[in-house]
This record gives sequence, C-alpha cells and structure tokens, in this order.
Amino acid sequence: MLTAIQWFTREPGSGERLYRCATLAVFVVALAVVLATFQDYGVTWDEHYHDTYGKYLLAYYLSGFRDTAALTYHNLWLYGGAFDAPTALAKRLLPFGDFETQHLMIALAGLLGVLGCSKIAAHLGGARAGFWAALLLLVTPVWYGHMFNNPKDIPFAAAMTWALYYTIRVAPRFPDAPWSLVVKLGLAFGLAFGVRIAAVFAVIYLAAAGLAWFSWRSREASLRTAIGELGRALAGVILPAAAVAYAVMLAAWPWAQHEPFGRPLEAAWIFSHSPWDIDTLFEGRLVNSLHLPADYMSVYFAITTPELVLVLIAMAAVLVAATLWRDRRLPAWRGNAGFFVLGFAFLFPFVFFVIFRPVAYDCIRHFLFVFPAMAAIAALVLDRLYRALESRPMVWRTAFSAVIASYLGWHVTTLVELHPDQYVYYNALVGGVEGAANRYELDYWGNSYREAVNDLAAYIHREEAKTGVHKTYQVLVCAEGTSAAYFFPKDLVLAQNARDADFYLSNTRLGCDKEYDGDTIITVSRDDAVLSVVKDRRRLRETDPSRLQEHRVPGAMVEADHPGLAPMTP
Repeated sequence: MLTAIQWFTREPGSGERLYRCATLAVFVVALAVVLATFQDYGVTWDEHYHDTYGKYLLAYYLSGFRDTAALTYHNLWLYGGAFDAPTALAKRLLPFGDFETQHLMIALAGLLGVLGCSKIAAHLGGARAGFWAALLLLVTPVWYGHMFNNPKDIPFAAAMTWALYYTIRVAPRFPDAPWSLVVKLGLAFGLAFGVRIAAVFAVIYLAAAGLAWFSWRSREASLRTAIGELGRALAGVILPAAAVAYAVMLAAWPWAQHEPFGRPLEAAWIFSHSPWDIDTLFEGRLVNSLHLPADYMSVYFAITTPELVLVLIAMAAVLVAATLWRDRRLPAWRGNAGFFVLGFAFLFPFVFFVIFRPVAYDCIRHFLFVFPAMAAIAALVLDRLYRALESRPMVWRTAFSAVIASYLGWHVTTLVELHPDQYVYYNALVGGVEGAANRYELDYWGNSYREAVNDLAAYIHREEAKTGVHKTYQVLVCAEGTSAAYFFPKDLVLAQNARDADFYLSNTRLGCDKEYDGDTIITVSRDDAVLSVVKDRRRLRETDPSRLQEHRVPGAMVEADHPGLAPMTP
C-alpha cells in the first residue's frame, strides 16, 4: 500500500514516464476485466433491434448495396452504422453468442472513449493528469455500467470524446493546422455522425472555439486581420475536415447515402422533435419525458457521479472563478484554448438542456458524452492539487494520496458489489442505490433479467428434482421478452397471454412488478433495492383464477400485450 502511494507522490518532472506506464497498466487491467466479465451482462431492451440492424447493414454492404432492408428497419435508419455494422461482422468472426459479442464490442468502444479522455487530460496537463482521467472515468459507474450493453450511447460518446480531443488539438493552432491533424479531426467527427446525428454537439464545440479565437484575434490584432485569418481557417481547416467527416458519415449511413444533403438534416429535425412520450421517475414522482423539469439533467448528474469527482468538479469551478476574478481579463488564447474547449464541452449540454428541454428518460444515458469531459476536468484539478503539494513536506502528499486511495478502494468495492448492474449506482447524496429506490430510475433497461432467469431455472431444477415431473413452463415478461428469452433454457418459453403464464418476470420500473399477481419466489436486488422479481402464478390457477388477470399500472408495458414490441428509444 505504501509503495502504491509513493508512486503517486513522485515529483511530476521525473514521473512523466512512470505515469505513462501507470496509465498503460490501467488499460491492461481494464481490458482483462472486460474479457473476464463481458458475458455476465444482460440484454437491454433495445439491443435486439441493433443486432438486427447491424446484420441488415452488413447485408447491404456485402450485397453491393442491393439488399436495402436496413433503409426501412424500425427507426434505426435514422442512425448511422459506424458501430452496428462492424459489430455484425465481429459476430461472424468471434466464437461467442451474438449478444455476448455485441457486449464485447460495446466494452471495447467504451475503452476507446476512456483512451480519448486520457489523451485530452494528458495533452492539457501531462501524463499524471492522463492517468487520473482514465482511472476516474473507468470508476464512474454510469460509464462503466453502460459500457457492456448500451449499443447506442457508449459508441457515440466514445466517438464524441475523440472529436473533442482533436478539437482541443486544433483550436490553439487557428488559423492553420497540420493536414494530418485536420484529417484526424474529420475522421473523428465523421465517426460520431456515423453513429448518431446528435454529433452536432461536436460541431457546436468547434464553432464556439472558432468564435472565441476570432474574438480574441480581433482584439489582439485588428478586425481586418481577424477576418482574413478566419478565411484561412475555413479554407485550410474547417472545410477540409468537414469534407472528410461528411464522407465518413455517408459511408457508414446507408439511408443518408440516397439523399446526402437532405436526409441528415431530416434526421436532425426528427430527433429534435422526438414525440417519444414516456413517464420517468424523478425525485419520487413520475414526470413526462416531453415536459421535464429544468434541473432533471443536473440532478441526475449530481447523484450518479462518484463523490470524489463531484468535489473535484466543484473545485474546478472555484479555481476558474478565482482566476478570472484575480486577472480581471480574458487569458491568452494559445495557452488556454484547450481548457476553454473542454470547459465549454462540459457545460454546454447542461445549458442546452435547461433552455430547450429535449426529450430524455432513462436517467441521463442520452448525455453520456458529457462524462469523459467531466473526468478530464476532474483529473486536471487532481493533478493541480498534487502540484500544489510539491512545496509541502512529503507527509502531506502521502496523506493526501492515502485519502484518495482509500476512497477509490471503497468505491471500487461498491462497483464489485453491484456487478453486473453497475449502471444503477447512486452516490451518498441520495443514500446509495437503496436511498434512490422508488425515487429515481434503477434497472430501466432490464439488465437484471439475466440473473432472474438463471435463478428461475435453478428454482425449477430444484423443484423438479423433488417431484420428478419435467415439463415446459410459460413465462410472462414485462416490457421486452427478448431480454429474458435469450437466456431461457429449453424448458422455458415466452407466454403469449397472461392466463396461461406459469411465471411472471418483471423489473420494478413504473410498477410493472405489480401488474400481475403471483407468489414472489425470486428477487434480484442490489444494496437492498429490488431490481426485478419472478412470481409463481401456478397456485393462483388452482385457488383463485380471477387473480390471473392484470392489475393495470399506468405506464407499465408487458410483452404479451404487445408481441415483439419494445420501448424503442431515440
């Protein structure tokens, strides 16, 4: 333990190589954990849509663009296939099940996002900051938990992180930049748009950097000079990067290929006017996704972020405010452009949410791309704290490192205890997962169904060992049957109606676990909060058949009521 602490208290000048090695070690360990655990996670409610879409995309490309099923499938034609298509190819090559392979690919995309986050912090603050950025993002449960079975938001957030990194690299170089950097900027933007049109946020970050640079340059030189240099920046940096990005986006997005200029704009309009109407739990009450309170995003961010990171973000705000107050003038552009872009990328989504109130639900999974910027800022503050302790006695740095190490040890223990449901994490501000139960969303995507099915199979096996009777059982499932049926042994099948169901499997979202009666035989819990249940309905068939009917709960959604229908989300 003491040796580990001494690692973090070396002088920064002599520790650059050490921290680069430590960062590499973090990634090696993270990859090892991914490979050991990616098959532990359940199938979330939207995953089978992405599984099918990816296979349609692969068929589109392999058929020479003749198989066009991908162009009309569900609403996924509104998404690019930059992640789904390579994943479909991996399913043909790797020896795992389709969803297990998908989980591995999502996890690898998440690690690429962590690498991008680390490079942002290392570019702005050095190797120690890069190390802390990687570590802090990996131990952020919202990121880590989604990193295994969220095919929408993790690949998008990873691509957005690299787009942010290259924006930070380019911004100080306006009005010029090396061609290699321009091409990389375009590739990162293209991949982000090739996953989701919401990559327009990355364009806003780049535009904000350009406007800030133009304002600074017009004051430092003259307006005429600034306008001339703006033309150079557009011709030499922005437009070439945009051309590369557009080509990459179209290559990954079959639907957009047929109307390259109109359809991306159409997709942006559709998503910005999403009619998805769903109730979501917030502060103990149901709020509608079309009419969210202004503090919805900020509250969820505050209660799902590790306490240490929240403290560091608060310190960052204090440091920036103190610096601006002390200097009473804007800092020089070239030395601070990257910090400006990073801060803007973190804050703008929150401001955007308050002003425009976009449709959101499932906590803040649509805004996962904020978390890498958050981790980079926290890492930069932590690095600055270590620098501030350089002039202090060694015991100060050792004590500070001991506090950080103790917190991280406790926090990682919490993640292990939540496994494989890390995405339901809540911090001490609301009393952890137990305190968040019935106040905020928990297992809103059915990840716990895998564990529930395994427990049900074991329950039936024990029962049949006693009775000697073997049969096939029907299971009614709340919301998305595929999330459970993928793990069914051969003696379990999806029920087609409530009356014939032997068992009822449900998560606790929106009271769906109360939709049908039965004897509760299995509960899947984390931190004393129930995530899902299994009810045995066979006794009711004999004693009280009237209770086989449902007890309608507003907003609850059962697979038998809507065969093949899942809460497909934008």
